[in-house]
Amino acid sequence: MMFKRRFLTTCAALALGALAPLAQAQEFPTKPVRILVPFPAGGAVDIIARLMSTDMATSLGTSVVVENRPGASGNIAFDAVAKAPGDGYTLIMASASLAINKSLIKSTPFDPRKDFTPIGLVAMVPSVLVVNKDLPVNTVQELIAHGKAHPGTLNYGSNGNGTTQHLAATMFSLRSGVPITHVPYKGVDQLLPDLVSGRIQLSFNNVASMQSQLKAGNIRALAVGREQRWSGMPQLPTYQEAGIGGLEYASWVGLLGPAGLPAPVVDKLSKAMTVALANAQTRERIEAGGNELKASSPSAFGQFFHQEIDSWAKAIAAAGLKAE
Repeated sequence: MMFKRRFLTTCAALALGALAPLAQAQEFPTKPVRILVPFPAGGAVDIIARLMSTDMATSLGTSVVVENRPGASGNIAFDAVAKAPGDGYTLIMASASLAINKSLIKSTPFDPRKDFTPIGLVAMVPSVLVVNKDLPVNTVQELIAHGKAHPGTLNYGSNGNGTTQHLAATMFSLRSGVPITHVPYKGVDQLLPDLVSGRIQLSFNNVASMQSQLKAGNIRALAVGREQRWSGMPQLPTYQEAGIGGLEYASWVGLLGPAGLPAPVVDKLSKAMTVALANAQTRERIEAGGNELKASSPSAFGQFFHQEIDSWAKAIAAAGLKAE
């Protein structure tokens, strides 16, 4: 009889223990949610995270705090989220760097496939090839001719090693035969002053980050990294039209959490994203920055994210780059 009582008590305790995480997930959130941004303030990822945070907070009924944690091509923030508890209170507003870094940086301490839970894609971020206004070129072919006539004089800036800007420039150099020197920065806010002053001559960067200086006339765009022309700058040719194909690439912005997020938590966060992106003012401000809204479900984003890991790995191998 005593054994039976102990057995039933043990079973009850185990059942309650199993139900506890589900109950916590149903109650989510009970405290502020943090969204880490792996880059400094001012870039496309940071801007989108901050625009969405207010509406997400209203939907969730708690504060949503955006925290910039740049460094190591995004790996500092990515790793912090990968190691965070799978409870939904620590998230990452990520870019394509999360899909790239494992193939390019040996010391990457996480597995992008296994250590994250996709919540939703937010936007695609078109890229443009821009040059300093004083560089005497107006087309991609003129840039190639200038680079070949003046070898060793072209320096390009990126937002860090392993970023889409770094890879795009590497592919451009390989396909054009023009040597260009990489100058990595910690973020676009450090890169732009050097591009405007002429310390670096070009950059393969996202439209959102370049837009203000393009409007001011301090830099000039030569091509857009898309398969079709972008409606925001319809006069700008694609790389294919400019005579150098194979550079059709774009970054993206999406929200993920640590592995093991309970389905009810993912659902609540996904719905909060939907509410934020349904706000006409938020949508308008995101699109005004040159971004293309591409909101998706968690499952669709997960499929897209894994495809990105594969496609960037192939691009890196094709470029002859090895993890360092």
